[in-house]
Amino acid sequence: MGVRGLTTYINKNEDIFLKDFVLYDSCVVIDGHSLCAQLYQRLNSFSAFGGDYDKFFQYVRTFFKHFRKCNITSYVLFDGSYETRKLKTAYHRLRSKIYGASCLDPVTQGCMQIFPLLIRNVFKEALIDIGVAYTVCEFEADDEIAAMARHLNCPVLSYDSDFYIYNVLYIPFNTVDFKPRCVIIDGVKKHVLNCKIYRFEQLTNSFEGIKQEILPLLATLLGNDFVQKRVFGKFFSEFKLPKAKKKQNDQQRCIEGLFKWLQNESIDTAISKIIGRLKKNRKEKVFHIIKKSIEGYNRKNCRSLKYFNIPENTEEIVSVLPENFNELLGKDCNDNDDSVIPNNQIDENETIESPQYDSDTNEQLSEEENSSDQEDDTNELGIPDWFAEGIRNNTIPHSSINLYTHHLHFGSPQAEDYNDEDAFLCALPILRYSFDILTDYEQEYVTYVSRDKSLNYHRLIINREYSIPRPLEVPYSNLTDEQLRLYFQNFFKIKMPMLDFNLIDLLPKSFQLYMLSILWWVNTCEVPIGLVHSLFVCYIMLEMIDESIGTIRGQKYYNEKYQKTIEEYKNRMIVLQSLTEGELFLNKNKIQHEDCFIAAKMLLQYFEIDAKIKKRPKSNYHVNKIHKYAKFQCCLQQINDLNTLCKKPYQNTKYGKSYNGTFVYNFAVKMDTQNDPKVFVNQYLKDSTTILMFYNSLCTVYDELVLALGLRHFKWERSKSRRKRKEMLDDELNFIVKGFESEVVI
Repeated sequence: MGVRGLTTYINKNEDIFLKDFVLYDSCVVIDGHSLCAQLYQRLNSFSAFGGDYDKFFQYVRTFFKHFRKCNITSYVLFDGSYETRKLKTAYHRLRSKIYGASCLDPVTQGCMQIFPLLIRNVFKEALIDIGVAYTVCEFEADDEIAAMARHLNCPVLSYDSDFYIYNVLYIPFNTVDFKPRCVIIDGVKKHVLNCKIYRFEQLTNSFEGIKQEILPLLATLLGNDFVQKRVFGKFFSEFKLPKAKKKQNDQQRCIEGLFKWLQNESIDTAISKIIGRLKKNRKEKVFHIIKKSIEGYNRKNCRSLKYFNIPENTEEIVSVLPENFNELLGKDCNDNDDSVIPNNQIDENETIESPQYDSDTNEQLSEEENSSDQEDDTNELGIPDWFAEGIRNNTIPHSSINLYTHHLHFGSPQAEDYNDEDAFLCALPILRYSFDILTDYEQEYVTYVSRDKSLNYHRLIINREYSIPRPLEVPYSNLTDEQLRLYFQNFFKIKMPMLDFNLIDLLPKSFQLYMLSILWWVNTCEVPIGLVHSLFVCYIMLEMIDESIGTIRGQKYYNEKYQKTIEEYKNRMIVLQSLTEGELFLNKNKIQHEDCFIAAKMLLQYFEIDAKIKKRPKSNYHVNKIHKYAKFQCCLQQINDLNTLCKKPYQNTKYGKSYNGTFVYNFAVKMDTQNDPKVFVNQYLKDSTTILMFYNSLCTVYDELVLALGLRHFKWERSKSRRKRKEMLDDELNFIVKGFESEVVI
């Protein structure tokens, strides 16, 4: 959620509120979505090319290896469905994300907080790979994280100011030193991580007398994702701010003023003063908001414990609201009440000011905001056990949770062409099918929150015209694994009736859904053949070559270290058994280690941004290719999620071992100059015999599938004369501005 302005306030006063701490031999409860976002931002990856998932996969693994080295046991919790009252915030954030993503290019990617489509899936892949336990909560995870941390008496790792309000030990992510340090503790050698930790006692040392149970009221007044600060406009219109300190804005002054006010208040006196400023018709609404917020921050029970095999010893929620609250609701508004903040709570030497509020404006909320704030979140009560267990056990994909709870799917703005249609539209039939399966074909429509070319979001109604016939009249929760496999294949048999699943079964298990995604992509979008072959080569690089020689990046480093070895491998004499006609070479275990070394020398350059793009990103960054690959990622995600929903009849694609946006883009650009991609790859990797045998076998299966389906590939339209004129203009401009053009370093 997040309390507006509180993180900034704490950071500016970290010497007071945060203390040095060494983390080792401990448990830690981790806010999964927060950590995922913070790690990706720290990685400084190339978002403008759609996501370097292999790079992020390794980075996450390294992070948790450091934790393991320090004997830190991690428990990771993720958010599930949006709560009803948070939908308004989700819409608002989507609008901001759309605008931000529309500005994304190789220059801006370093300062834009745009996350690639599959980044959270890759984060979970890394957790599974390294053996870190995680669970997905049915709804917002913050309450569960705090309750679990209190149960285990261990810190929370996140970057969410809400955890300053919960009664927990809290380690802000930005204070953690990633490199373990070796120290001697009680004569024993230990590896530790330096960080800073927040405890409630550090707050009471600064604001003596403030009580823990009153802090949720501070968060509610300041506003978070669930309530706007303007709801309490009447209160703040009469609230007296302390004198401004150096570099302290109104929000920071407001936070400090609230801390000082709450020092001498109890929960009941504080609430009575807030409620007492309101008219009768507003009291019940504001009370409802305060009640929900306080109960959330004081939650005791934790459903997540059993999914980590931790013994449960939970307690019911203990209400900290005053017993006479109904009496407070019945009191009339006393406009002459001066008890909002007593005079003795402001230093005599400080001047006091009141912020400017328009009380009339703040008394009237829009209909949308009113209904959103008032509506109780009853969805949690209506989730059946099979759905809740499916979320927890990862048989319900994350993208399907809001489909069921709200009949809603939010678009995820990514690197694409914002002058073209939303890249996700090609995957709508798959989304509708997943929705029909989950809801047993009972609903008329599902809403996809799309974006338009004017950079606004709009709700797209996906009605039954996208639906396909129901395979079986059996509720989803009662379907067997074999019936669910039939459900999965049924979609393709209706949408692509000539698809031969026997050919799909010939492929490596890790590539089967990848191939299905390529076929759907080519079937629904105009895809040049070079873009397909670029995906083939990227998969081989990440799945075969990296596994054989290790994850090495940096062509210059590689060539310097392995040049002699590569030359020896090239001169070797290895006789391979020739393939008979029609025989396929699709066993990755038969690929020669030496061939992987040789191929890597040729392919590592494609992980790096081309110098032309660095120098002149506007003219050398081909957003049309980025847009095509954005569509592919949408297809890949939805087909894998459908597979998960059908209990995984096929092995899910490991995105961290199959897709690197920079690589596929660069290799696709290279393919632009080639008449026949297959001929080019065979010439380019001619010294890596078994790599080529595998690649050619992939091409054989693909060609047979494309032929049977009657698919065709699109060719880029090129205008030679226009390009020539552009080059002439560029030469003239270069002459004029020579000496003034600076190189952009990514």
